[in-house]
Amino acid sequence: MSADEKSKTINDELFELCEKLYFHEVDTRDKVNARLQMPFAIGVAMAGILSFMLQNLDRAASGTWLYVFYGCYFFSGSFIFLGTWYFIKAAWSTEYQFVAPGVFWTNYKAECYYSYEHLENADELARNAFRSMLSDQYGRTSSANAIANDMRAYHLHLTLKFLIHAGMYAMFALMVFYFSGLNKQEKDSPVRVLITAPITLEK
Repeated sequence: MSADEKSKTINDELFELCEKLYFHEVDTRDKVNARLQMPFAIGVAMAGILSFMLQNLDRAASGTWLYVFYGCYFFSGSFIFLGTWYFIKAAWSTEYQFVAPGVFWTNYKAECYYSYEHLENADELARNAFRSMLSDQYGRTSSANAIANDMRAYHLHLTLKFLIHAGMYAMFALMVFYFSGLNKQEKDSPVRVLITAPITLEK
């Protein structure tokens, strides 16, 4: 195999690799977007639980369990805040790069053929220049998108981590809320009296 043939083989392999990496990172972006739905639903559910407990908390209550509840509530809310912060970073704080649109490549292909038309092997030179430009864009954009996907995946990991911590504290706060008499709905509920026999009044 001559040196030119080896160089052409290497260039073809490099082009195929860059092309595969480009579409792999685009596919990874779609997968990360799909994974954002679960932490969003979890965060909304836990925020609803905390709002329910705060709305129905007996403000007149006192004692150790009240401070335990406040502590768990505070930590749960703090972790939800951190999870929300990293969720926003995972969803919107990254930018992706893509190859140029089709009209660009149509014009560039014409320019390549125009530049080499006076040479003997104009078709091959124009084709190589075109593939080299496309390979360069594949490589550059796939590298940038790989960094973006890695950052989004890391932020998504932190989101789930903090939401899990928030869920643990929210669960313990909910147990304290119900089993230590902090739910004002239980105290304010009317008592239903059912009379099943005549009442005898004595003087």
